[in-house]
Amino acid sequence: MRKLLLLLICILFAYPILAQEKYPVPVLNSDQKHGLVVGQAWVFAAAGMNFAKTKGVSPYEYGKYLGTLFAPSWGGGNDFDRFVKGVIYNYESFRQASDAPLQVKENQDGSVTVLTSEQMWHKYFPVESPFASYNDFLEFVKGLNEPIANHMGAITTMEGKDNQLIFTFRRK
Repeated sequence: MRKLLLLLICILFAYPILAQEKYPVPVLNSDQKHGLVVGQAWVFAAAGMNFAKTKGVSPYEYGKYLGTLFAPSWGGGNDFDRFVKGVIYNYESFRQASDAPLQVKENQDGSVTVLTSEQMWHKYFPVESPFASYNDFLEFVKGLNEPIANHMGAITTMEGKDNQLIFTFRRK
């Protein structure tokens, strides 16, 4: 009788372990989901840059190639305000809740400056990355932004200063 009782007790205690799902769906908060999706997108960008480099194409030229492909998706063109709003929207999409907020400044000359935290971008492109470095990323973004900005009637510059990545947009 003892053995039977002991067996029943073991089965009762083992049941919750055996009843667990083999392939559970993870429970993630929105910041975790956002980080994973954006991180995956940049993994593809890094892989593309890495592949381009193996073919002798610089990250800048690869970015320019993609920018040329994507430029028509921004609309009919020559719409500076739409371009700036779209860029702000895109950069804000990369920002996680733990990152510093974007700063947008409309300058007296009509240009617009968007300040982003370099730390935000380093999450996706560490300085020492086996696929694409942070400097590769900077060159890629320069190349990516140029044809889109040109299509939208803008000129864009980018510089790093005081732990910020600063984008400036001017009308052509």
